[in-house]
Parts: sequence; C-alpha cells; structure tokens
Amino acid sequence: MIYKYALEHIPKEKSQDLYKSYTIHEKKYGDRAGIENVITSKRRFQYEEALKENPYDYDTWFDYLKLLESAPEIDADLVRDTYERAIAQIPPAKEKAYWRRYIYLWINYGLFEELGAQDVERTRSVYKACLDLIPHKIFTFAKVWLLYAQFEIRQKNLLLARKSLVSLLL
Repeated sequence: MIYKYALEHIPKEKSQDLYKSYTIHEKKYGDRAGIENVITSKRRFQYEEALKENPYDYDTWFDYLKLLESAPEIDADLVRDTYERAIAQIPPAKEKAYWRRYIYLWINYGLFEELGAQDVERTRSVYKACLDLIPHKIFTFAKVWLLYAQFEIRQKNLLLARKSLVSLLL
C-alpha cells in the first residue's frame, strides 16, 4: 500500500526507482495479478512518456492501445479516451502517405466499439467522423468506406450501406 500511495503522489518523472523497487517487491511477495498490474502500469507510463515526446508516433499509439485492450478487466472508458487522444493527432500534411497509419487508428477504434464495447451507435459515429475528416477531394480510403458499409450490413441497415457505397463511387 505504501508503494501504491507513493506512486500516486510522486511526479512520474521522479518515480523510476520507486517503480523498480515496487516491481521487485511484487515479484517477491505479490500474486500474479499484482505483478501484472505493476508491469502494465510501468508500460503505460513508458508509452505516455514516448507520446509526450512525439504525439504523431502512431505505432506507439497502436502499442499503447493494444496494451489497454488486452488488460484482463478492460476499462472501456480509458480505452475510448486513449483512442480519442490518438485520433486527435491529425497528420499535419494532407498527403496520403502520412495518413495511412492514422486511418488505421480510426479503423481499430471502430472495431473496438463494435466488437469490444458492443456499442452500435458509437461505432456508427466513429465511422462517420472518420469519413468526415478524410480530405476526399485530395485522396480517400476505400477501406474505411467498405468497413462502414459492412458494419451497416451487419446491423441489417442496407439503406445506409448502399448510400455509403454510392458515396464512394462519387
């Protein structure tokens, strides 16, 4: 409890040695869940620090989100907030090469909402927000259009699926 209290109240940049001591203590005296919790919190801290340095490092966002989604007890709100922070990092240039990895953040977000959180309305809003953000006059991503149409088909909403596919052709 002392370690947990200290880690919550000491600034993160000064707590590296404390994390090491806490990890060693948990390995000696803790149970499996405690050890996994320590390691997960340490990795979360490392990802947060890396993202402070470069918020446009989409690979780090992917790894961080994968860590959060693979936790035994998924905190859907924490995962959503992290996805929202990730998709807020819009590529600075309107060139397709810069947008490729970024678009996969949106795709994973939509899949998380549909399969992980099982929230149909939020999934629909994620796909629509993604499609609204893409600068279609310069380039587009057919994969997003198709995934959105397939989602609407799974929801038995053929009218919206057709409209999205027709929009792709226009």
